[in-house]
Amino acid sequence: MKDFVLSPIRRLALAATLAPALLSSAPAFALDCSRATTASEQAICADGAARDADMALGKVFETARSAMPANERTALVAAERRWIERRDANCATATGSALSACLRDETNARIAYLTGAPMAGAGSPHALVPFLRQQQGGKGRADINIQLLRFAAPATAGEKAFNAEITRLARTHEPEKDDPQADHFTFEWSMTLPYASSRLISAHASGALYTGGAHPNQFTANFNLDVRRQHLLTFNDLVAAPAAKTIVALCMEQVSEQKRERSVNEHWSDVPQASIDTIAEATNDLKAWSFGKDTATIDYDPYAVGSYAEGTYTCKIPYTTLRPLAKPDFPLP
Repeated sequence: MKDFVLSPIRRLALAATLAPALLSSAPAFALDCSRATTASEQAICADGAARDADMALGKVFETARSAMPANERTALVAAERRWIERRDANCATATGSALSACLRDETNARIAYLTGAPMAGAGSPHALVPFLRQQQGGKGRADINIQLLRFAAPATAGEKAFNAEITRLARTHEPEKDDPQADHFTFEWSMTLPYASSRLISAHASGALYTGGAHPNQFTANFNLDVRRQHLLTFNDLVAAPAAKTIVALCMEQVSEQKRERSVNEHWSDVPQASIDTIAEATNDLKAWSFGKDTATIDYDPYAVGSYAEGTYTCKIPYTTLRPLAKPDFPLP
């Protein structure tokens, strides 16, 4: 199975054809409202903004698909089918206008993924494109749904380092034939770009891996590229030791508050020392950090703070707070 990456020529062709395509007639892959049957399809067809987003997605998808060789189109089609299932699941509890709004937002996020567009910022100087690995699970075969982003034609040391990290993240393996969970292996990664500009590219990946045990394991991973200096940033690039202690204290306070809100024990008091240590360790690793328009977010995966059942915790630090603590040359948005 080959990965989907647009060559520089195809990337240029995509860029040249995308704008006029968005003004043309309905694409072959757009939703046909005369055949809408599911609640999601009907909600999209009943709402002008959701319908416009679906039309735009159809054109983006068709333009990208037509630029690929046949063996790469297969992975894109499979990934799109999985995305539709996930979209519907994410919006399943909404009704009425809330449902159409949810579907519209999911669709706009998909357009951003397929075009390598960030949630904030002017965009990357060089194109980021989908990096896909798709495989349906079966007897003794892992179910693989990897939808990441990487540079289409890495031209610098930083971009090559970014792509190398993405390749490592996407590594999978098949179960052994005698593994009792051989029919249930799953590998899943998805990615968004919280921010991208000529100074900083911040990519956020969410994953779920199951290779046996009581439940899948959930992970996050962030890759923050200093575009000008051409290297992947580390926590030491962000702050010096004294400021690091201040940041850990800020995050400890937020996690403690989240703990209190989730606790069913009215006598619950403080985060135990073991969790304090793991929170500090996670905070001091920039792979836990993503950078948005005006706020940095630190994600603590399950087990970093408490039991798996507690889920994830987050710490959000607005740039008005972070900027005085950060080193002057760190490329904060």
